[in-house]
Order: sequence, then C-alpha cells, then structure tokens
Amino acid sequence: MAAGLCLAAYWYLQEQVLKEALSLDDGKGYFLIACILIGFVLALGCFYAGQAMGFDQQEDTSTMMALAILLDVMVTMLTLIFGLVKFRNPEHY
Repeated sequence: MAAGLCLAAYWYLQEQVLKEALSLDDGKGYFLIACILIGFVLALGCFYAGQAMGFDQQEDTSTMMALAILLDVMVTMLTLIFGLVKFRNPEHY
C-alpha cells in the first residue's frame, strides 16, 4: 500500500511537471514531502492497528509489528529514491 501511494504521487507530480504546471525541482520537493508523509502516516496507522489488536502484548507479535512498521518506512524511502531518479523534464523541440 505504501509503494502504491508513493507511485501514485510520483505519477501525478510527473504529469504536472510534463504539463509544465510545476518545475522539476518543485515536483521533486513535493514528491519528497509526500513520500515522507505517506511513510509516517502508514507507520502510525500500523502501530495503532497493532496495538488495538493486542499485538504488542506478546514478544513474538510485538517484534513482527515493529518489523511491519520498519517495512512501511523502508518501502516508502526506496520508492522515493526510485521516483527522484526517474523524474524528467518535458522535451522541447
């Protein structure tokens, strides 16, 4: 879900850059902010859902809950790197 939301943000911002509604630097900056917010909001949601279901009460499930939160953040940061590398300017002929 984290990668999907970040890729959707990348697609939207890349379209805005190609339409020249945003500059490339602005698009990259907005993408950076969007990925950070998506990552931390999803990590917060996973933490809250894990506590609500009682996963923090046992050692095994508590460790898996922490790994799920770290996986959310790691996936968003990898998608951020992918998006920043793939951003491109519109072509002018």
